Amino acid sequence: MALQEKAVIESKNVTYVYNPQFFKKGVTEQELERYCDVSQYESSGKVVQVFIGRGRTYLVNDQEGRRVIIRHYYRGGMMAKLLKDKFLCFSATADRSVQEYDLLLRMRAMGLHVPTPVLARVTRNGLFVKNDIITKEITGARNIGKILSERRLADEEILKIGDSIGTLFRAGIYHSDLNINNLLLDGADNPWICDFDKCEMTSITPRRYNEMVARLKRSFDKESEERSGMMWTERDFEKLVRAIEIVFKEKY
Repeated sequence: MALQEKAVIESKNVTYVYNPQFFKKGVTEQELERYCDVSQYESSGKVVQVFIGRGRTYLVNDQEGRRVIIRHYYRGGMMAKLLKDKFLCFSATADRSVQEYDLLLRMRAMGLHVPTPVLARVTRNGLFVKNDIITKEITGARNIGKILSERRLADEEILKIGDSIGTLFRAGIYHSDLNINNLLLDGADNPWICDFDKCEMTSITPRRYNEMVARLKRSFDKESEERSGMMWTERDFEKLVRAIEIVFKEKY
């Protein structure tokens, strides 16, 4: 019998979608609120690492000693200066954390190497909403950008990463921000893909395929420009793309 991985607690202003495998039976809204509260992890010394990007993402030890990642959603583009982390409640992606949670469950059921969702929260205030998501840490995982600043990837590792991306595409997953920092290798050299905000299951047309590969290429180029000594070449990227194509085109 499959484990239940989704339950919902909803009040007037807040919706929590959570994984019952991580919480005791009968967990309350107040307990889920505390679980999301970064300040209580900071005050108890349970913040392991802070990742700086569009905002701050926190790797913390929860009350059971499990390591989870807490990510608050921020806007990008020109609207970020005005609205920062607020999204219109009537937009199609207002509950983007819940959409990402559900997509992660679907992908995990398909056997894809993606994070385990723990909790999604949507907080409403008038015409706007804010979103948070918590996922389980992938043990020993490091992003490809950091690895390449220290060493080259072996051909076998490049092929594994390409296979993972190709499998994602073949499964009909459109990743809206596929980049070098969303690709991970764990302690056993298994590839993972993360950060599925605004991603969806859809038909991967040649245009969408080329768009995702081009975005990935730009991220490798940008990282190479910004990190001195980055151990990555055009030939390495060609190997990666060939590996992606081989798996993706098995669909046809």
